[in-house]
Amino acid sequence: MKSYQYLLIIALSAVIIILIVFHFGDIPNKDKNGFNRRYFQNAIAEVQEMDLQATLQQIVGITRWNLYVTTAIPGEILQVNRNEKIDVKKIKVPFFDRFYDSLQLGSLAIKIDSPHMYLFAENKPAIVKTDLDSTLFEIRILPPGPFTREAMVSTDRFILRKIEPRLTDQIFVRYDLTTGAMKKENDISETYGDGGVISDGQLHFDTGTGKSYYIYYYKNSILSFDTSLHAGATFSSIDTTRSFKIRSAIVNKGATAAYTNITPANLINKINSVQNGLLFNMSTLKADNETDNFFSGNSILDVIDLKDGRYLGSICFPTFKGSKLSGFVVSDNRLIALYSHSLVIYDLHLHLQRQDQ
Repeated sequence: MKSYQYLLIIALSAVIIILIVFHFGDIPNKDKNGFNRRYFQNAIAEVQEMDLQATLQQIVGITRWNLYVTTAIPGEILQVNRNEKIDVKKIKVPFFDRFYDSLQLGSLAIKIDSPHMYLFAENKPAIVKTDLDSTLFEIRILPPGPFTREAMVSTDRFILRKIEPRLTDQIFVRYDLTTGAMKKENDISETYGDGGVISDGQLHFDTGTGKSYYIYYYKNSILSFDTSLHAGATFSSIDTTRSFKIRSAIVNKGATAAYTNITPANLINKINSVQNGLLFNMSTLKADNETDNFFSGNSILDVIDLKDGRYLGSICFPTFKGSKLSGFVVSDNRLIALYSHSLVIYDLHLHLQRQDQ
């Protein structure tokens, strides 16, 4: 009898703790977020569904003919043609085992710019350039300090977000694969001395504007800068989260120590893509003019003009087989949506009215 009472007390205590956290804690979408959305009408038309019978991770490359997506099997990429009749080819990433064994999957990134393939061993730090049939390869070991984000400017030039030891934080650098030259920025990044945990985000390069963009995960700020690492305008996503709401600290794990967040990491800007001066950003925050059912039943992308920071409107994508978007890429006025086991291609019809038109 006492054991049942003990279990009941534990269960009730857990419920009470959850209620207290929900009532007093900073829970996303519990209260109004202070902004509204307006939606493009008839903005998307589904073109093709591709059930790939695999657990999909990331879209890592796109051409006029093929899509490239990583799977849950380490070192495996699916090459999927964009024809009406789907053909899938499995590609084994060269050198993957060598770097994966020591660094683990979380510190490896892959990008394909056909016919080239790039393996970013972020903790090494190193960049491997090869081709799809692995007949040629180059390995470049970078100066000390890992990197966590990478964007391709050209076949041999990259923008990286890399640890700067003197700051104990990450800054943006430009790295040239051909010469090994690396240039550091000095007026772009906010630094907090925590290894870049608080200021984490996603990095993109847009060929349409010739600029890089960094979208913070945990607040609504968007940075822009050119290939010479000169800071440009700072924009914001449409929500009202203007400051970081997480804290970081050093955590010891065995013989190693690392910075990590010690409060709930509530993402504000989850995943995004840029194309031709437009940012497509998937927000995790519900607008005040949206119902709970609508927000939970759709993936919502906010479209922002990167020339002046104006919010242009939003697109909603209904859940696909019960899931929201886990990733996407915008290319040639089409959006390739990534789900757990499928790719879905949509035509975009946004009818934008931009100030430069």
